[in-house]
Amino acid sequence: MSTGPTREDSVTPQRALIQLAPTGTGGVRDYLECLRTEWAAVGLASHVVTLSESDARQRGLTERLREIIDAEGRPCSVILHFSGYGFHPRGLCLWLVREVEAARQELGDRLHLVTMFHELYASGPPWGSAFWLSPVQAWIARRLARLSDVLWTNTELHGRWLRRQVGASVPIEVQPVFSTVGEPGETLPARGRVPRLIVFGSPSTRRRALERLPRHAANLQRQGLTEVIEVGSGAATPWPECALSVRFAGRLDIAELRELLETSAWGLIDYPPKYLGKSTVFAAYAVHGCVSLNTADAGFDSDGLQDGRHFLTLAPDAPIATTVEARQSIVNAAREWYAQHSATRQAAAFAASCHALPTRKESP
Repeated sequence: MSTGPTREDSVTPQRALIQLAPTGTGGVRDYLECLRTEWAAVGLASHVVTLSESDARQRGLTERLREIIDAEGRPCSVILHFSGYGFHPRGLCLWLVREVEAARQELGDRLHLVTMFHELYASGPPWGSAFWLSPVQAWIARRLARLSDVLWTNTELHGRWLRRQVGASVPIEVQPVFSTVGEPGETLPARGRVPRLIVFGSPSTRRRALERLPRHAANLQRQGLTEVIEVGSGAATPWPECALSVRFAGRLDIAELRELLETSAWGLIDYPPKYLGKSTVFAAYAVHGCVSLNTADAGFDSDGLQDGRHFLTLAPDAPIATTVEARQSIVNAAREWYAQHSATRQAAAFAASCHALPTRKESP
């Protein structure tokens, strides 16, 4: 069944479609651009508004949205991509709450707000700053949720928290994130892949996984893994002398990264299982046919994922899926899981949440 318009349709969106995000680059911006590309491919135009606190002081959100509404001649739907640390260095983006409150009040029913919660708020031990900042960060997330018409998020854990904040009346859509480095239609089978381990993402994402890998190095080497390749911007993660060697490839363009992913047997990540749904790195491994090895501690299954079926948690001296058949089974399960929330499907679902799905023009 079709979930959205096709390229051949003559379409008119019901509402102008706008994505609102923090300034700068990163995972949220990559996610936004993937949605925009999917919509453009089916003829659905959209706008992007990026905003910082200094931008808002010069020209507020209401004025920016009103300009688009007037130019389009119709009301708008805004997807707010919320990640507190994107909008403020310490996640204390109270200014954003004020901007959204003002826009809701001044634009009335000309504004339909869909908030995508990429993150909620930080947490940590009492000796860390996150512990003391989290109450204010949680208040910000709660207030934005209550200002929204529809909520989106990427994990069941976040979805349950949001439901407690807004009650039963506000729609909440929970879908794990998609890969922001492409989605191959077919992948090389496990039998034809190089027995190497890829780790990519932000420097902190890579460092977290690689720092916990040496304890598993001898075990992985015994079971056939020959090489570890670190990909990404910034400096290489320091690596101790152990049974595995790491090659730092630095930043690659998407085509080069995809080639590595499509030919490598394994992908490395360090995420508690309850948060795997919000990892674009895990999503990339899943759709490109890499078996994900997780250095985080085992935890409860979430978001349709099962340890041992869709990914593997590394434990010292515990065997991993070394047979081709075992690896292929994990690859198949992960790709089937991923297909339920691919970029194309999510783009169509977002457009529906925004009342931006087109209406067909009547033939004369």
